[in-house]
Order: sequence, then structure tokens, then C-alpha cells
Amino acid sequence: MYLNKHKGFSLVELMISLVLGTLVIAMISSLYVSGVVNNVKSIKYSRMKTDLQAVMHLMESDIRRAGYRGDTISYALGTVSGANRFMWLDTVSAAGVSFAERSAKVFTHAGGTGTNNCIIFMYDRNKSGGDPEADEVFGFRLNAQKVEIGSSIPKASTNCSRGTWEAITDKNFITIEKLEFAEKVVAPDKSRVRFVEVTLKGATSIAQATANEEISSLIQIRNMEMLR
Repeated sequence: MYLNKHKGFSLVELMISLVLGTLVIAMISSLYVSGVVNNVKSIKYSRMKTDLQAVMHLMESDIRRAGYRGDTISYALGTVSGANRFMWLDTVSAAGVSFAERSAKVFTHAGGTGTNNCIIFMYDRNKSGGDPEADEVFGFRLNAQKVEIGSSIPKASTNCSRGTWEAITDKNFITIEKLEFAEKVVAPDKSRVRFVEVTLKGATSIAQATANEEISSLIQIRNMEMLR
């Protein structure tokens, strides 16, 4: 009677199998980690773009209101008299015209990098007409790598250091490297159409690198300035 011999794996075969299995697991783990890292990078970059677009949209919608006066229809019908102090210019040249008679004005704020990094404008928030009130002067500025929105700015301000300002971007996530306003004016007879070109650039840290994004928008101030 013969006994059947059962052969198993030799020690060498077992070690080779373990090495091959370890390599396969390492490759799969590396691909998984790489996928997770790339997904995080994509999410952070997408969030930065979304935040910049949201800030730009807010500036667009607010700046377009510059010069708005709530009783414009009554003024046009002649039942209300007096110049529209939210947007009226006394002369064709803007020289010597007080700030209270401008619909929007660009300044450079010392707390931000670059030039022309602040804009101050007025609109009739409560639709009461008349002259601009203390809480009807607004602005946006670059300050300490953040975009800030301003309110209750004194009408006679010639810079962006006064009033109440609040950050609308989070410096812990996105740093604002550039905020620039450029005025563009089209001046047909007895009127002026004003545009403001806004450039916004942000950066965020992704892994060991820094991602940047820059967007721009040409905003037409819808309320035409009349010259007399």
C-alpha cells in the first residue's frame, strides 16, 4: 500500500507570493491616495473659482445701481425739481465737482496692494429721492488680501479709510492678490455713460503649490449721468 504524498508551497514560492501580493496592494493604495489627493485639489480649486465668481457677481449687481434715484419718474415728469445728487454732474469736465455729485469714483486704498483698488458709489437705497443720506454711500476695497464691502461712508470722502467695512472673502482659504477698478466713460452730448472694469485675482494653497485664478468684468452703470 502506497501513501499519497501531498505537496504544498515551498518557502521560496510562499515568499514570492507574499512579495507580489504586497506590490499589488501597494500599487492599489498608491492609486487610491493619488485619486483622493487629486480630488481634494480639484475641489479646492473649484471652490476658489466659485468664491471669486460670487464676489464678482456681488460687485457687479451693486455697482450697477450707482446713481439710482427712487423718484426718477417724478423728476422726469417735472413734479420733483433739483439736480439728481446721486449722479448729476454740473459741468462736462469732472474737475472741481464735489464727490456728492458723482455716481461712482475709484480710489487707491493704502491697505491693499496695487492702485485703484477701491471704489465708492451712491444709490438711493430707501427710494426716497432727494440728496444722498449717510447710509446710501457704499464701496468695495482691497484690504490686507481680503475684499471688503463698505457702507455708511461719508459723502465727502476722498479715500477708502472711513465708514464701516466688512470682509466678504476668507483669508484663511483664499488670498486676494489683486482688485482693480478702471473707469471708462462714453460722453455723448448732454450725458455720460459710465463703465467700470473690475479685475479680481485670488490664490489658494493646494498641497505644496499655489493655484491662481483671475477674472474680470466690464460693468455698465445703468443710470446715465446728465450734464447741464
